[in-house]
Amino acid sequence: MGNALEQLKNETKDDVKLYGCIKELYEQGVPFEELKGLIPDIKRTREQLQMKRILENNNEILMSMFTREMSFLLDAKERQEEEQFKKLDQLIRQQQSFRKSAASSGPVEKLKRLFLPA
Repeated sequence: MGNALEQLKNETKDDVKLYGCIKELYEQGVPFEELKGLIPDIKRTREQLQMKRILENNNEILMSMFTREMSFLLDAKERQEEEQFKKLDQLIRQQQSFRKSAASSGPVEKLKRLFLPA
């Protein structure tokens, strides 16, 4: 038994959890050859699970980055629209001011001043 366990330990390459599980199965009577055949499958499954976790984590990070980027773009768009409305408002006020100024110095106003002194 000692030699078989030593061989299993070498096969698991210092993977303590994996070795512990396989040792337990061996002690319950599962033949050494069957256990030895399971090691690559168990390792592959573990690697696939790790890869899945990494991909899920990456997806979460990407979604977080995407959400922040979209929020930034929407805020920038709102700021741009607000700036455009301010400019439009300024132009309208400026136009009104020009009209008022032109009306007060126009020919009708000059006639009013001539005939209706203050």
